[in-house]
Amino acid sequence: MTSDNMFTEKIYSRWMKENQLAKYKHLKEILPEIKGNVLDIGVGPGWFEEFLGIKAIGIDVDRESAARVIASGDFLPFRDKTFDFVVCLDTIHLLNGKDVSRVMRGNGILLVSHFVNKGNEEKVKKTLLNMFPEFKLSEGRIVGNKEKDLVLVLKK
Repeated sequence: MTSDNMFTEKIYSRWMKENQLAKYKHLKEILPEIKGNVLDIGVGPGWFEEFLGIKAIGIDVDRESAARVIASGDFLPFRDKTFDFVVCLDTIHLLNGKDVSRVMRGNGILLVSHFVNKGNEEKVKKTLLNMFPEFKLSEGRIVGNKEKDLVLVLKK
């Protein structure tokens, strides 16, 4: 492991304990039952799956992530209507989101988060809903302690 990787791991480890874990606990309160084929876009180290005890196909562009598939979230290398549940935490701001609907089955669920600052919550919510016009909002909530995220549960 290079010194850069050790430094990054130290930062991510602290960030996980201080921020992500708090967010995941809040997410657990609003999540519907996760079943069927699950896709995690931007899986990173796989913390979310580990926290929930679920199995997902993770994609990421980072070869050192927990991804089973190295790919872009804008060009998903899966057949149409493959997934029942798609997770996109902390990465949607990097994507256009257009391919998500294609890979989701009817009645699929999309869990998406985007960081927010005080005062821009409604703007971010509107932007996310406009990204996924074929989805209906099931649940929305601001989560986190130091870092705040708007989390939406959307149904296709």
